[in-house]
Amino acid sequence: MAAKSRIRWSRILVWYLVLSALLLAGAPLLYRADAWLYNNAAPYVGLAQAQQPVQLLQPGDKQPVSAPVPVKKRWVECPTVGMIDLRPEQVKESFASVEWSAQDFAALLKKVSETGVRNLAVSAPFIWEGGTQTAGQMLLCATLQNKQLFDKVVLGMRGRTTAQADLTPIQFRSYVIPSAQVKGDTSQLPIANRQIENDLDTADAATELIWSPDWIEDETLTQVPAALEERSFPLLVRWNGEILPTLPLRLALEARRCPPERVHVELGKEIRIGSLVMPIDVHGRVILRNVSVQPMNLKAVIDGKEELKGTASPYAAAILMQPLTEKEPAARLNLMAATISQLCAQGRSKNVMQPGTPLPALWYQPLISGLTWRIIAVLVGLFIAVRFIPSMPVMMRLLVMVSWLGYLLYTAYSRMLEAQWFHIGLMLTVWLLLFMALPWLKPEKKRSMFSRR
Repeated sequence: MAAKSRIRWSRILVWYLVLSALLLAGAPLLYRADAWLYNNAAPYVGLAQAQQPVQLLQPGDKQPVSAPVPVKKRWVECPTVGMIDLRPEQVKESFASVEWSAQDFAALLKKVSETGVRNLAVSAPFIWEGGTQTAGQMLLCATLQNKQLFDKVVLGMRGRTTAQADLTPIQFRSYVIPSAQVKGDTSQLPIANRQIENDLDTADAATELIWSPDWIEDETLTQVPAALEERSFPLLVRWNGEILPTLPLRLALEARRCPPERVHVELGKEIRIGSLVMPIDVHGRVILRNVSVQPMNLKAVIDGKEELKGTASPYAAAILMQPLTEKEPAARLNLMAATISQLCAQGRSKNVMQPGTPLPALWYQPLISGLTWRIIAVLVGLFIAVRFIPSMPVMMRLLVMVSWLGYLLYTAYSRMLEAQWFHIGLMLTVWLLLFMALPWLKPEKKRSMFSRR
C-alpha cells in the first residue's frame, strides 16, 4: 500500500509569513540591489553608456540633468547697407531738373557722406548732358578721393562684348584674381572684353579711381535679378579671359582690406574671402541669408535728415545707383545692396551656458497598481506558491520556478525599454529564498504499518 504525504503546515506558515513580510516591507532594504541590477543592465538595452550611472526615480521626482556647460556660440552678422536710387522720379522730388552734371554728383556725394556711409559703391553710366568739362571732372574726382568723406569708393564700369576686344582697362589690372585660385568651369560667368565709354575716361585722375565691372551689355545676370530670390548679384566677370570682382565684391574687398590673392573660388562649391567662406553657384552667385538693406530717401539725404543704421560697423556701406534707361529694374539696386551686405558679413561669438542634458533615469512603476491590490496579490500569490509548488513533481516544480524567473527578467527588460523600473532585486530575492526552501517545504511521506522499511 502506497505511503501518504503529510503537509508541513508549520513550515509553510513560517515561510509564508517571512516572504510576505519581505515582499510588503523589504523594498527599502534591497534598494541597492535594484540599483546594482539596473545599472549593470542599462548598457545592454541602450539606456546608458558603460559606467554611466542610472538613477531610479519615484513619482514626483524631477528629471535629473547634467550640469550646464559653457559653450561658444558663433554666428554671422550682416551689416545694414544703404541704397540710394537716382531714378528720374526720385530725382524730381529734390531737383528742379533731372539732368545731372558732374558738379551735382559731387555735391550729392558730400551729402551721402554725412549719413554715416564710409564705403560707397556707385553704379552709374557717368554720362552727363553735354559732356563734362575739365573743372567738373576735377571736382568729382577730388570728391571721390577725399578720405574725409569716404574710406573707399568703388565706381562701376559698364562693359560689352565685341568681335574686336580692347585691352583690359588699366584700373582692373591690379585686382585680377589669380587664375590658379579660380577652379571650375568659368564659361558660366558673365563676360566682357570692352568698356563702355563714360565722361570720366579723359580725366587726369581717372586711373587713380577704383573701378570694377558692373552692368554688362547682353549679360542678363548683371542687369536683372535672378529668378531665384536668394541668389546674389554675380561676384565675378570674365574680362578678356581674366577673372575680375564685380562692383559689390570689389567694394567688400576694399572695405575688408582683402587683396585678390586672398580670394579663392571653386565655382559650384564655395568662395573664400579671407576668413569668410560662402557657397557659390556656377554663375558666381552666393546665397543671400540674413542680409540687411536700408532704402535711403534721396530728398532726406540732401536735406540732412537721413542716417545709415549701424554706422559703428567698420563696413558701414551704401550703394548709389543711377539707371541708364528706365528699363533697368529697380530691384537691381536692392540686389546689389543685399549682395554687399552678405559679403561684408562678420563672424560673431559669445560664451553662453548650454543647459544640461537629461541623465539616464528610470521611473518607478509597480507591477500592480494600487496598494490594496498589491497586498491582496502578495498574500494570495505567496500562499499558493508555498503551499502548492513544493507538492509538485520535481520536473513540474522546476518548470514553474524557471518560468517565474523568466517572467521577472522579461518584465524588467520590457519596463526598462519604457524607462520604468520596479523592485526586481526584491522579487529575485524572494524567488531565490523560495527556491532554496522548496525541499524543506516538500510534504513528508507517512509510513503505514504495511510499508517497507
